[in-house]
Amino acid sequence: MRTPVFPGKRSAKLVGLIRARRDLPGRFGWTGRSLALAAVALAAGCAPTSVTEQGKAIHHDYNVFLYLAAVVFVVVSGLLVWAMLRYRRRDDELPKQTHGNNLVELTWTAIPTAIVLVLFVVTIQAQNKATKPAAHPAVTVDVTAFQWSWRFAYEDTPVTVVGGPDNIPEMVLPLGQPVRIKLTTADVVHSFYVPQTLFKRQAIPGITNEFDLTFVKAGTYHGQCTQFCGLAHADMTLRIKVVSQSEYQRWLAAAARTGSAGP
Repeated sequence: MRTPVFPGKRSAKLVGLIRARRDLPGRFGWTGRSLALAAVALAAGCAPTSVTEQGKAIHHDYNVFLYLAAVVFVVVSGLLVWAMLRYRRRDDELPKQTHGNNLVELTWTAIPTAIVLVLFVVTIQAQNKATKPAAHPAVTVDVTAFQWSWRFAYEDTPVTVVGGPDNIPEMVLPLGQPVRIKLTTADVVHSFYVPQTLFKRQAIPGITNEFDLTFVKAGTYHGQCTQFCGLAHADMTLRIKVVSQSEYQRWLAAAARTGSAGP
């Protein structure tokens, strides 16, 4: 776009105003886009809400880490920008130098130490809540991983759900009741992971890993083995269907008549 030429002494000012006005959208456009990208990055960093009581503790722990990291980023970035503007080069003289300031050194040592201690305490609390076993689990399921599917055996019942190449095994669980999972593997290392629970546990040969999950929201949640376990690893999926207590009892009675809810 060509800038118009105005005669007289006011032409220089007018040209300057026109150029400044023409540049404003670009400047504010870049600022707006930068803020939008920062907001998207912050939103993407937020952990999704968990559908289990155990996962809520992990969700809270994750957000504490995220918020503290955001505060540290803003403070450090602000100090950097302030230092660049306040002490930008104006001549060949060095700014006033400060050496051996005990207060400053104590401050930048104490603040990171306090942050680490807070994160340590929050992490231990979340870990204890997520791994604390229930005194009386309502349901106990023996989960066996194998190449390349899952077997769910409900203890004290004849019900067993077995997956296969063309069948995704579905674990039906009651809403609001503590469920004990006993995880084993029949061959290599596998990994039991349902993203909405914010919880993952390895299935290791020769070891039985036990953990509890208490679902607080009904629905169907997809899971996946996240440990590469062979050629058909991508097909090693599962589903968890959380239903009301009455619906669970009806399903369990129907499955018990056949002894199996899968092929």
